[in-house]
Amino acid sequence: MSEPPPLPEQLNHLSRENERLRRENQDLARQMALLRTVARTIVDEPNRVELTRQLAEHLAELLKAERVMVGTVADEAVVFDQVAQNGRIQPVNLRFQPGEGVAGWVLIYKRPYLGSNIPSASESPDRSVLAVPILNHQGFALGVIEAHRPRQSLPFTEKDVTLVQTIALQAAPGLERAQLFDQMERWITSFESLLTFSASLNKRLEPEALTRQLVEHAAGFLGADAGITGLVTETGIVTQGYWRAGGWHEFEAHWLPLEEAGTPGWVFINQCPYLTNDYSHDKLAQQDMLAAFGVKNALCVPIMDAREEVLGFVELHNKGSGREPFTWSDANFLTSLTNSSAIAIYNARLLEELKIQRGQMQALAAQHLTLLEEERRRIARELHDEAGQALIGIKFGLQVLARKIPPEIPSLREEVDRLRRQVNEATTRLKEIAQTLRPPILDELGLEVALNRCISDFQERADLLFHFETGNLTRRLPQEVETVCYRLVQEALTNVLRHAQARQVWISLTAAERQVHLIVRDDGRGFDLKEISQTGLGLLGMRERVIMVAGAFTVESTPGAGTTITATIPLPPEIGGDQLEAPSSVGSNESGVQKRSF
Repeated sequence: MSEPPPLPEQLNHLSRENERLRRENQDLARQMALLRTVARTIVDEPNRVELTRQLAEHLAELLKAERVMVGTVADEAVVFDQVAQNGRIQPVNLRFQPGEGVAGWVLIYKRPYLGSNIPSASESPDRSVLAVPILNHQGFALGVIEAHRPRQSLPFTEKDVTLVQTIALQAAPGLERAQLFDQMERWITSFESLLTFSASLNKRLEPEALTRQLVEHAAGFLGADAGITGLVTETGIVTQGYWRAGGWHEFEAHWLPLEEAGTPGWVFINQCPYLTNDYSHDKLAQQDMLAAFGVKNALCVPIMDAREEVLGFVELHNKGSGREPFTWSDANFLTSLTNSSAIAIYNARLLEELKIQRGQMQALAAQHLTLLEEERRRIARELHDEAGQALIGIKFGLQVLARKIPPEIPSLREEVDRLRRQVNEATTRLKEIAQTLRPPILDELGLEVALNRCISDFQERADLLFHFETGNLTRRLPQEVETVCYRLVQEALTNVLRHAQARQVWISLTAAERQVHLIVRDDGRGFDLKEISQTGLGLLGMRERVIMVAGAFTVESTPGAGTTITATIPLPPEIGGDQLEAPSSVGSNESGVQKRSF
């Protein structure tokens, strides 16, 4: 016997049941597809930002939620830096401490939350909220998934919680791996910055440049967005720049160190760090800096040397998104950096003081040499004019006396002749001393003639072959330049005679491109340049003479291969390269250079 046909009500019920099953199958297929997509995303190992973004997008579609956020735990707080809302990803900067908001509640209890949103001063419980912790295998919270639906839509269910928990379990290893990679990148970046900063400490930088590099590197270490630095001067603490967005901007401020004006003045007096995470309401806030740069939090640390003297300060502002405000741990780290910088700043200032003192010593030496040359000139002139004339007078007197001696006293005549010869010898010796002190020919006829006379004198005293090359000077060189060149040749030839054991000496004097070039070279035994500091006082004196006229002095020598001394001295603009005479002189080559051998 056949069954009776179904009634219309049964047919409608079956139809509705089939439709429900079809929709459930479609939802299940969609969920499975999205779960595969989520699993694929995790397998692809994106970085933390990309992973949380894709998870938020997929969960918003999977849960049909108006808003989904996937946050990470940083410094014991949940941080959300982006949200999937109405099909779009938008940047946010939300931070929830433990117990604060839904995410803070989940962070404390480490279990899902299902209900309405926890109201704050500006919110009302008008949303359905689902929040699930992302826990690793040890039960530590890595992040929080938080989803919202409007009150007028269907609320989340336990089934949704189970689904999100499943995704959280899948996401945990991927998020832990991404956070580990992020931390490794930060370590690498910090290590590279530390190496760069260490290298900058070893450079001879000016204190201002060094403190600016300290701000840049310290901001990278601690995740700050901006900062300033300043040094203590005679008038107070001065800063002349504000670092933000990777560059320095014009900003000038001045604090009196004896007043607690601003954080720099406070750290100068108290000699310890100052930290504020509510800069706008802080009593030490710099209002113009607050208005210009929107400072939110600040960490100011003094730069102190080993004598506990404050040299300056470094102040960092505004930690980047996703980071907690400045802590005293940050202050300790920044203090360690400033301590290292203080040594370099102190050394830089010492070097600057030494440079100033060296300049003063060089000026004093130049003045001494000038006075010495003037004194030599005066003594040489007096020897020539006064003592020389006196000896000549004595010589004439002896000649007159010799004519008055009677012939019958030959012994007396011989004695007078002997005295007259001694006077002649004394006159000759006196001229030689005057010539050595300051040859009159240098002042009267110039450097080239004086050098020819000097070389001839050395030739008479030594068995050496001298080669002298010179470009004819149409005008006299400045007196101090001529004096330096003459004394260099004189000292160099003296050294050759005493130490070089040379056979030949080459001397070259040319002028070109507003410079005088003097070269003295010998083929003697040479020496080790490292011995100059111990035994080369003559060379050091020559170097100081050249430096005195803003010139450059070099010595090249190798044991057994001779020595070359080179001096390059700049000339005033009015003594230009046109002082080289045209090649029309007798004995000159095509370049206008005369060559002489002695």
